[in-house]
Amino acid sequence: MSEWRADPGDLVVELAGEQIEVDAGEMTFGRSGDLVIDSNQFMHRLVGRFLRREGVWWLQNVGTRMRLELVDVDAATTMELAPGQQLPVAASNFAVRFSAGASNYELTGVRRGDPMQADNAGEMIGTATVDFGQIPLSPEQHLLLVTLYESKLRTGRIEGSSVLASRLGWTGNKFNRKLDAVCDKLHRIGLEGVKGTQGVSADGRRETVLDWALSNGVIARNDLALLRAVSSQVED
Repeated sequence: MSEWRADPGDLVVELAGEQIEVDAGEMTFGRSGDLVIDSNQFMHRLVGRFLRREGVWWLQNVGTRMRLELVDVDAATTMELAPGQQLPVAASNFAVRFSAGASNYELTGVRRGDPMQADNAGEMIGTATVDFGQIPLSPEQHLLLVTLYESKLRTGRIEGSSVLASRLGWTGNKFNRKLDAVCDKLHRIGLEGVKGTQGVSADGRRETVLDWALSNGVIARNDLALLRAVSSQVED
């Protein structure tokens, strides 16, 4: 498949008559985040995120229960995102819909960029749902990987599980269970050094997991905003 090198353009989102330009290359939204939708207690603190990566604008569902709908307004088509999934924003005029409790919400938006292009096989880039990486990751598993990355950037090494867990507001047991689940998935696709075999240390498997996530584009610097948002909630 050929890479899409067209200009994705600017992304402008509208909520309740207010237009917000996503000029930093990303924007989270929900009960908190960059764009506060509502104080509805049934809404996740972070419902979704717009992210520009590799020449494409993406919509990511970063919640744990709610489903998002990405609507192409001009074509009158709708695609659904389960938690942990992302879709490219291919439409020039789009809407994002979701429900929280008994309330329904809609964001509308405009992408001022080139049309999405067909690849060499004749398939339209951006028509299929894509998970965060080679393996399906839950939002919390994705956040765990971001925490490993942030720790390595900040200290030059990956800190211990108890320190990382505290940054997320998790218990040490929860952190280790989430890490075990990620390692199990990676082991099943053939990655060595992540399962509890002889000679594999806890530090070593965390390094292996982080190397895999970075080399496969599962996490990037833009993802650090997710951790900052969660950490600020823990501190509050």
